[in-house]
Amino acid sequence: MRRAALLWASLFLLVLVTSSPAQEAPEDESESSIFDDPFAAPIEDPLADPFEDPFGSPSDDPFSDPFAPPSDDPSETGEAAEPGPSLDDSLFAIDDFDSLFGADEIIEDEPDAGIDLDPQSGLLETEGVRWGGRISGSVANDWTWGTIGTSEFSVVDPDSVVTTPSLSTNLFFDARPDSEFRAYGELRIEATTGDGAADLTAAAPGLLPDGFTSEVNEDGDTEIRDADGNLIATIENDDGPTTGQPPGLEVAVDELFADFTWNDTLFFRFGKHTIQWGTGFFFSPADVLNLTAIDAEDPTADREGPVSLRTTYPFGLTGNAYLYLITNAQTEPLDLAIAPKVEFAVGNGELGIGAYYQRALSPRLITLYSASIGEFDVFAEGVLQWGSDRVFVRESDDQSAATAEADDGLDLVVETFEANTGIYGAATAGFRYLRDFEEGPSLLAVAQYFFNGEGYRYTPDLLPAAARLITNPAENGLLVPNPADQPEGYEAPPALGANDLANWGQHYLGATVSLSSLFIDEFSVSLFALVNMSDWSAILSPNASLGFLDRFNLSLAARFTVGPDDGEFTDPADLFVGGDVAPTLGLTLSIGMPGGSF
Repeated sequence: MRRAALLWASLFLLVLVTSSPAQEAPEDESESSIFDDPFAAPIEDPLADPFEDPFGSPSDDPFSDPFAPPSDDPSETGEAAEPGPSLDDSLFAIDDFDSLFGADEIIEDEPDAGIDLDPQSGLLETEGVRWGGRISGSVANDWTWGTIGTSEFSVVDPDSVVTTPSLSTNLFFDARPDSEFRAYGELRIEATTGDGAADLTAAAPGLLPDGFTSEVNEDGDTEIRDADGNLIATIENDDGPTTGQPPGLEVAVDELFADFTWNDTLFFRFGKHTIQWGTGFFFSPADVLNLTAIDAEDPTADREGPVSLRTTYPFGLTGNAYLYLITNAQTEPLDLAIAPKVEFAVGNGELGIGAYYQRALSPRLITLYSASIGEFDVFAEGVLQWGSDRVFVRESDDQSAATAEADDGLDLVVETFEANTGIYGAATAGFRYLRDFEEGPSLLAVAQYFFNGEGYRYTPDLLPAAARLITNPAENGLLVPNPADQPEGYEAPPALGANDLANWGQHYLGATVSLSSLFIDEFSVSLFALVNMSDWSAILSPNASLGFLDRFNLSLAARFTVGPDDGEFTDPADLFVGGDVAPTLGLTLSIGMPGGSF
């Protein structure tokens, strides 16, 4: 038995040696520092690295390795490698985290490497192009009730019942033709669903005479109009049993960029990729570069980044400087956005100071901090800006239109205005706690407070009036539609958009708690809460998830909304359409289909 054990151990070591990529180790590993090279590979314990983003967001950290080779190179093994955990998800890349928000798995933004003590190894040339991706799918059944707390509520009679399939894949390529250049791209393909009625113009233009159009109205029926816009006919949508809409496909390029290093001094990245300065998880006021903001109910979802040129310059042993140049299509040279940032170590944490300037937007100064304190990871952000990019609303002095017709639904006249001067601030702070018990479940807890300096103190009925104004812009209290009545120097009031109503309050709290491997390895539970502490409306979402047959997952999630009838989270759908606002309940039973990386 002893000889057999020795033989197996010898064979195991031989396989490890022969299958590992040939690579020279540093002459003296004790002198090799992760701070020497902004493309150095991550250290094994991310909590011990003050430059590691403690919340797994896409990081501008120069000490992460955007050129790190895959830990399982297909050219070495002859098999398609599965993307390893990236630095973008390093602290949340644990088996139990996906269950925090549902059964769907999240693809890493980039397939970063495992541990490698050689800081130059990430710049090594690799043969060919590495391809890979992830595929996932599910079938979900959703029940919704919009009459919680009223006499009309009935558990057995939901307002809607919808079954929805979901299918998506992310495909990436990673090419490193030489030690100073890398190209990376990621393609996303998702299945889409129809809206329940056909647009004849789009489906079959030849069916209608020239100039005629068709569109689906609010009742789901198809209206046919002539070239002058007159209604010719209405095709009623059958309310009986249907087979639903066959899914289509939506294709999008999430990331496409190239990395280049010059003289081991300047490091460049040009292209479209996710950018994040912020350290926050549910909220990130410092993240002003991405095209989409964090969704607090799905904070780990991929977000769209702009086309930019990033230049990185490391200085000293613990510092790094960045410069972002960001442009959009068909703009003037002076419309270029400029965003510099400097970050350096402070104790066991990291401090960052940045700025953002674009001539059409409010300039900003940004401060970031993250650190580890015992078993807690803490983070904070602060933003100061001159003026605001938001369109604000206020109660109009003239309320005569609200009392002219009692049945028109106009209860409060509001007017819009902009604030191009003055100092506005935003700040957030939070913590993350992760603990694996020796015999028992794993615990993950995240909590974050957000102060929104552009938000409103609680003012009864102001939010419903603002929501009504979006669909009825002619009711603006400052609008003078008749040119003959307009005073000298008159300017039309700014238009209000849906984004101007986001983060309506001044004080918010987001929190989540997850227990994984509860009772059995495949079972986990979680609870998410999002609270507007200005109007005390909230979203509460408990979730339970059970894995079975290795690659299937069954999850049951509920979503409660509570609050006053003019609260931000109480009933957003009815708030915008002028319905009866009341607490809501949604239940989702979802089966995650086999999927994974390839």
